[in-house]
Amino acid sequence: MKFSVLLSVYEKEKPHYLVTALESLVSQTLPPDEVVLVYDGPITPDLHAVINSFRDVLPLKPVYLKNNQGLSQALNTGLRHCKNKWVARMDTDDIALPERLAVQAEMIKNNPDIDILGSWATTIDEAGTPKRLLKVPLENTRIRKLVWSCPMIHPTVCFRRDKILALGGYDPKAGPRQDDYELWFRCVKAGYLFANTHQPLLLYRFTDDQIRKNTLKVGYHRLKVGMKGNRMLKAGPTAYVGVMVPFVRTLLPYPLNVWFYKLLAKVNPRNR
Repeated sequence: MKFSVLLSVYEKEKPHYLVTALESLVSQTLPPDEVVLVYDGPITPDLHAVINSFRDVLPLKPVYLKNNQGLSQALNTGLRHCKNKWVARMDTDDIALPERLAVQAEMIKNNPDIDILGSWATTIDEAGTPKRLLKVPLENTRIRKLVWSCPMIHPTVCFRRDKILALGGYDPKAGPRQDDYELWFRCVKAGYLFANTHQPLLLYRFTDDQIRKNTLKVGYHRLKVGMKGNRMLKAGPTAYVGVMVPFVRTLLPYPLNVWFYKLLAKVNPRNR
Protein backbone atom coordinates (compact mmCIF):
# COMPACT_ATOMS: atom_id res chain seq x y z
CA MET A 1 0.00 0.00 0.00
CA LYS A 2 1.25 3.47 -0.86
CA PHE A 3 0.89 6.58 1.30
CA SER A 4 1.45 10.24 0.53
CA VAL A 5 2.54 11.97 3.73
CA LEU A 6 1.36 15.58 3.89
CA LEU A 7 3.14 18.24 5.96
CA SER A 8 3.25 22.03 6.03
CA VAL A 9 6.21 24.10 7.22
CA TYR A 10 6.38 27.83 7.93
CA GLU A 11 9.00 30.25 9.19
CA LYS A 12 8.28 29.88 12.93
CA GLU A 13 8.85 26.13 13.06
CA LYS A 14 11.69 24.91 15.28
CA PRO A 15 14.42 23.27 13.18
CA HIS A 16 15.28 20.59 15.79
CA TYR A 17 11.63 19.54 15.94
CA LEU A 18 11.55 19.28 12.15
CA VAL A 19 14.66 17.08 12.24
CA THR A 20 13.00 14.54 14.55
CA ALA A 21 9.77 14.61 12.54
CA LEU A 22 11.53 13.86 9.26
CA GLU A 23 13.81 11.28 10.90
CA SER A 24 10.69 9.44 12.04
CA LEU A 25 9.52 9.20 8.44
CA VAL A 26 12.89 7.81 7.38
CA SER A 27 12.51 5.13 10.06
CA GLN A 28 9.09 3.85 8.92
CA THR A 29 8.91 0.08 8.46
CA LEU A 30 6.56 0.86 5.57
CA PRO A 31 8.29 3.79 3.85
CA PRO A 32 6.05 6.56 2.48
CA ASP A 33 5.78 6.66 -1.29
CA GLU A 34 6.07 10.45 -1.25
CA VAL A 35 6.36 13.22 1.32
CA VAL A 36 4.53 16.33 0.14
CA LEU A 37 6.05 19.24 2.03
CA VAL A 38 4.26 22.56 1.61
CA TYR A 39 6.34 25.67 2.21
CA ASP A 40 3.71 28.01 3.65
CA GLY A 41 5.51 31.19 2.62
CA PRO A 42 9.25 31.93 3.01
CA ILE A 43 11.09 29.91 5.67
CA THR A 44 14.36 30.47 7.51
CA PRO A 45 17.79 29.31 6.28
CA ASP A 46 17.97 26.87 9.20
CA LEU A 47 14.72 25.21 8.13
CA HIS A 48 15.94 25.07 4.53
CA ALA A 49 19.12 23.37 5.73
CA VAL A 50 17.15 20.74 7.63
CA ILE A 51 14.95 19.93 4.65
CA ASN A 52 17.90 19.80 2.26
CA SER A 53 19.64 17.28 4.53
CA PHE A 54 16.77 14.82 3.96
CA ARG A 55 16.51 15.09 0.18
CA ASP A 56 18.56 11.93 -0.37
CA VAL A 57 16.72 9.78 2.19
CA LEU A 58 13.09 10.81 1.78
CA PRO A 59 10.95 11.08 -1.37
CA LEU A 60 10.36 14.78 -0.76
CA LYS A 61 7.96 16.62 -3.04
CA PRO A 62 8.18 20.35 -2.23
CA VAL A 63 5.26 22.66 -2.92
CA TYR A 64 5.94 26.37 -2.60
CA LEU A 65 3.49 29.09 -1.58
CA LYS A 66 4.73 32.61 -2.17
CA ASN A 67 3.11 33.98 0.98
CA ASN A 68 2.02 32.48 4.29
CA GLN A 69 -1.60 31.42 3.85
CA GLY A 70 -2.26 29.41 7.00
CA LEU A 71 -2.47 25.70 7.62
CA SER A 72 -5.85 25.04 5.97
CA GLN A 73 -4.89 26.57 2.66
CA ALA A 74 -1.42 25.03 2.77
CA LEU A 75 -2.89 21.56 3.33
CA ASN A 76 -5.44 22.05 0.56
CA THR A 77 -2.67 22.99 -1.85
CA GLY A 78 -0.56 20.04 -0.75
CA LEU A 79 -3.52 17.67 -1.00
CA ARG A 80 -3.94 18.51 -4.67
CA HIS A 81 -0.27 17.55 -5.23
CA CYS A 82 -0.58 14.17 -3.51
CA LYS A 83 -0.61 11.33 -6.04
CA ASN A 84 -1.78 8.44 -3.88
CA LYS A 85 -5.22 7.26 -2.85
CA TRP A 86 -4.34 7.49 0.84
CA VAL A 87 -2.85 10.58 2.50
CA ALA A 88 -1.26 10.49 5.94
CA ARG A 89 -1.13 13.74 7.89
CA MET A 90 1.90 14.68 9.94
CA ASP A 91 2.99 17.81 11.79
CA THR A 92 6.54 19.11 11.86
CA ASP A 93 6.89 18.95 15.65
CA ASP A 94 5.60 15.40 16.15
CA ILE A 95 7.28 12.01 15.82
CA ALA A 96 5.72 9.08 13.98
CA LEU A 97 6.60 5.76 15.59
CA PRO A 98 8.33 3.34 13.17
CA GLU A 99 5.28 1.12 12.67
CA ARG A 100 2.78 3.94 12.15
CA LEU A 101 2.20 3.57 8.41
CA ALA A 102 2.51 -0.22 8.46
CA VAL A 103 -0.12 -0.58 11.20
CA GLN A 104 -2.52 1.79 9.46
CA ALA A 105 -2.00 0.05 6.11
CA GLU A 106 -2.84 -3.30 7.69
CA MET A 107 -5.96 -1.90 9.35
CA ILE A 108 -7.14 -0.38 6.07
CA LYS A 109 -6.52 -3.69 4.31
CA ASN A 110 -8.63 -5.51 6.90
CA ASN A 111 -11.33 -2.81 6.95
CA PRO A 112 -11.64 -1.61 3.34
CA ASP A 113 -14.69 0.58 4.04
CA ILE A 114 -12.77 2.97 6.32
CA ASP A 115 -12.46 6.52 4.99
CA ILE A 116 -10.60 8.22 7.86
CA LEU A 117 -8.27 6.39 10.23
CA GLY A 118 -6.41 7.74 13.26
CA SER A 119 -4.77 6.36 16.36
CA TRP A 120 -4.00 6.96 19.99
CA ALA A 121 -0.87 8.99 20.74
CA THR A 122 1.62 9.60 23.52
CA THR A 123 2.15 13.22 24.47
CA ILE A 124 5.72 14.49 24.80
CA ASP A 125 7.16 17.71 26.19
CA GLU A 126 9.70 20.13 24.67
CA ALA A 127 12.54 17.69 25.34
CA GLY A 128 10.66 14.74 23.87
CA THR A 129 9.95 13.12 27.23
CA PRO A 130 6.78 10.97 27.14
CA LYS A 131 4.04 12.26 29.44
CA ARG A 132 0.68 10.57 29.02
CA LEU A 133 -1.33 8.38 26.74
CA LEU A 134 -3.89 10.33 24.73
CA LYS A 135 -6.87 8.13 23.98
CA VAL A 136 -9.69 8.63 21.50
CA PRO A 137 -12.78 6.52 20.67
CA LEU A 138 -12.10 3.54 18.41
CA GLU A 139 -15.35 2.76 16.62
CA ASN A 140 -17.22 4.74 14.00
CA THR A 141 -20.47 5.07 15.98
CA ARG A 142 -18.71 6.45 19.04
CA ILE A 143 -16.51 8.81 17.00
CA ARG A 144 -19.53 10.23 15.17
CA LYS A 145 -21.43 10.70 18.44
CA LEU A 146 -18.49 12.57 19.99
CA VAL A 147 -17.43 14.56 16.93
CA TRP A 148 -18.08 17.76 18.91
CA SER A 149 -15.14 16.78 21.16
CA CYS A 150 -12.79 16.37 18.16
CA PRO A 151 -12.24 12.61 18.62
CA MET A 152 -9.50 12.34 15.98
CA ILE A 153 -5.89 13.34 16.67
CA HIS A 154 -5.11 15.23 13.48
CA PRO A 155 -1.42 14.31 12.94
CA THR A 156 -2.23 10.59 13.40
CA VAL A 157 -4.89 10.61 10.71
CA CYS A 158 -4.76 9.14 7.24
CA PHE A 159 -7.68 9.52 4.85
CA ARG A 160 -8.91 8.84 1.36
CA ARG A 161 -7.72 11.75 -0.74
CA ASP A 162 -10.74 11.77 -3.04
CA LYS A 163 -13.22 11.81 -0.15
CA ILE A 164 -11.64 14.91 1.43
CA LEU A 165 -11.31 16.68 -1.92
CA ALA A 166 -14.98 15.92 -2.62
CA LEU A 167 -15.90 18.04 0.42
CA GLY A 168 -13.66 20.90 -0.68
CA GLY A 169 -10.85 20.03 1.71
CA TYR A 170 -10.12 22.10 4.79
CA ASP A 171 -12.02 25.35 5.26
CA PRO A 172 -9.66 28.36 5.54
CA LYS A 173 -12.56 30.36 6.98
CA ALA A 174 -13.05 28.02 9.93
CA GLY A 175 -10.77 30.16 12.08
CA PRO A 176 -7.37 29.66 13.71
CA ARG A 177 -6.58 26.10 14.87
CA GLN A 178 -9.96 24.75 13.71
CA ASP A 179 -8.73 23.10 10.51
CA ASP A 180 -9.49 19.48 11.32
CA TYR A 181 -12.30 20.12 13.84
CA GLU A 182 -14.49 21.78 11.23
CA LEU A 183 -13.64 19.14 8.63
CA TRP A 184 -14.73 16.22 10.83
CA PHE A 185 -18.22 17.66 11.21
CA ARG A 186 -18.60 17.75 7.43
CA CYS A 187 -17.20 14.23 7.11
CA VAL A 188 -19.77 12.95 9.61
CA LYS A 189 -22.53 14.74 7.71
CA ALA A 190 -21.32 13.12 4.47
CA GLY A 191 -21.54 9.67 6.05
CA TYR A 192 -17.83 8.89 5.95
CA LEU A 193 -16.61 5.95 8.01
CA PHE A 194 -14.17 6.74 10.84
CA ALA A 195 -11.93 4.54 12.97
CA ASN A 196 -9.05 4.83 15.42
CA THR A 197 -6.60 2.17 16.49
CA HIS A 198 -5.78 1.80 20.18
CA GLN A 199 -2.08 1.53 19.37
CA PRO A 200 -0.27 4.83 20.06
CA LEU A 201 1.42 5.51 16.71
CA LEU A 202 2.62 9.06 17.31
CA LEU A 203 4.60 11.04 19.85
CA TYR A 204 2.44 14.15 20.02
CA ARG A 205 4.26 17.32 21.03
CA PHE A 206 2.12 19.11 23.59
CA THR A 207 3.45 21.87 25.82
CA ASP A 208 2.06 24.57 28.07
CA ASP A 209 3.01 27.03 25.34
CA GLN A 210 0.44 25.39 23.07
CA ILE A 211 -2.20 26.03 25.71
CA ARG A 212 -1.20 29.70 25.52
CA LYS A 213 -2.08 29.62 21.83
CA ASN A 214 -5.68 28.77 22.69
CA THR A 215 -6.54 32.43 22.96
CA LEU A 216 -9.96 34.01 23.28
CA LYS A 217 -10.02 34.33 19.49
CA VAL A 218 -9.27 30.64 19.08
CA GLY A 219 -11.89 29.73 21.67
CA TYR A 220 -14.49 31.87 19.93
CA HIS A 221 -13.89 30.20 16.57
CA ARG A 222 -13.95 26.73 18.13
CA LEU A 223 -17.27 27.58 19.76
CA LYS A 224 -18.59 28.91 16.47
CA VAL A 225 -17.52 25.78 14.57
CA GLY A 226 -18.88 23.50 17.29
CA MET A 227 -22.26 25.22 17.45
CA LYS A 228 -22.63 25.20 13.68
CA GLY A 229 -21.62 21.54 13.51
CA ASN A 230 -24.03 20.56 16.27
CA ARG A 231 -26.89 22.29 14.49
CA MET A 232 -25.95 20.60 11.22
CA LEU A 233 -25.95 17.16 12.86
CA LYS A 234 -28.94 17.86 15.15
CA ALA A 235 -26.84 17.01 18.21
CA GLY A 236 -28.20 16.65 21.73
CA PRO A 237 -27.76 19.02 24.70
CA THR A 238 -24.56 17.38 25.93
CA ALA A 239 -22.81 18.34 22.71
CA TYR A 240 -23.86 21.98 23.09
CA VAL A 241 -22.58 22.10 26.65
CA GLY A 242 -19.38 20.38 25.57
CA VAL A 243 -18.49 22.91 22.89
CA MET A 244 -18.89 25.71 25.42
CA VAL A 245 -16.14 24.39 27.69
CA PRO A 246 -13.07 25.28 25.54
CA PHE A 247 -14.41 28.81 25.09
CA VAL A 248 -14.96 29.27 28.83
CA ARG A 249 -11.43 28.04 29.45
CA THR A 250 -9.97 30.78 27.24
CA LEU A 251 -11.54 33.38 29.54
CA LEU A 252 -9.32 32.24 32.42
CA PRO A 253 -5.89 33.75 33.19
CA TYR A 254 -2.98 31.68 31.87
CA PRO A 255 -1.91 29.68 34.97
CA LEU A 256 -5.53 28.81 35.77
CA ASN A 257 -6.15 28.01 32.12
CA VAL A 258 -3.37 25.39 32.20
CA TRP A 259 -4.68 23.87 35.44
CA PHE A 260 -8.23 23.76 34.10
CA TYR A 261 -7.07 22.14 30.85
CA LYS A 262 -5.25 19.38 32.73
CA LEU A 263 -8.26 18.85 34.98
CA LEU A 264 -10.61 18.57 32.01
CA ALA A 265 -8.26 16.12 30.30
CA LYS A 266 -9.06 13.62 33.05
CA VAL A 267 -12.80 13.74 32.31
CA ASN A 268 -12.74 14.43 28.56
CA PRO A 269 -15.37 12.09 27.03
CA ARG A 270 -13.24 11.45 23.97
CA ASN A 271 -10.69 9.75 26.25
CA ARG A 272 -13.19 7.19 27.44
